[in-house]
Parts: sequence; structure tokens; C-alpha cells
Amino acid sequence: MISSLLENLSPELISGLTEKFGLDQSKASEAVSTTKNSLFESLTKEATGGNFDGILGMLNTGSGLTSNPMFKSILGNLTGSYASKLGLSPEMAMSIASFVLPKVISAISGSKSGNIEKTDLVSMLGQSSGKAIADKASDLLKGGLGGLFK
Repeated sequence: MISSLLENLSPELISGLTEKFGLDQSKASEAVSTTKNSLFESLTKEATGGNFDGILGMLNTGSGLTSNPMFKSILGNLTGSYASKLGLSPEMAMSIASFVLPKVISAISGSKSGNIEKTDLVSMLGQSSGKAIADKASDLLKGGLGGLFK
């Protein structure tokens, strides 16, 4: 699901990257691809570590997104990816990440009207990230439900 949202958002991102930052089409396309990979890496790492609440807090934040700790962490990872993979200066990488990431997070949040739940998140990530996230989520959900019956 996240992949399809990024595909739909790609033309807008590429246009913005070429117009606002002077990237050529090839570099802008590479930036979008890097965004997808970096975002999946960050979200997968957090989810397999059990930080579903942190991810959900970010996705359901709304207007306070840029002050969210999870957002800041993913922004830092994305900035590093742009600098290392695209050869951009740290300043340019941060500017581009600050332009791209809010649009991507808003698209993800908007797909569920800003009310994403754990099951939605597992579905979104599980389609791209494999069994590890689904297993971790299943354990967490079972643990939460098991606590109801004690």
C-alpha cells in the first residue's frame, strides 16, 4: 500500500524536486526511489523493534508532524540517505528531506483519514517488509488481548 501511495505521489514529488531544488529528472527520480527505500528501512526497524505506538503517533499526528520524535528520526535517516546515495550536500539533503517527507507521511495518513490503527499499519508494512513485522505485531496484539483475560 505504501508503495502504491508513493507511486501516485511520484509525479508531484519529481516536479517539486526539479522546480524547487534544481534536480534533473533522473536525480529527482532517484530521490523518490531513495525516499521509498529509506522510509521502509526506518519503519521496518521501528516496527520489528515493537515501536508501533511511535509510528502510529507520527502517522496520526496531523499538523504537529514536524515536532514528532519519530518524524525527526526518519527525517534524519532520509537526509543521510540522500547525502550518501545521491551525493548531495548535507544542507541540500536536509532541505529535500524536509520537502518530501511531510508529503509522504500526509499521503499515508490521508489514506485512512488520519486514523491509522495497528492492524492498518501491519497491513501497510507487511505487504512490503515481510513476515518479521507481521510476527512481531501478532505477538504484541496477542499479548495485549491476553492481558484482558487475566
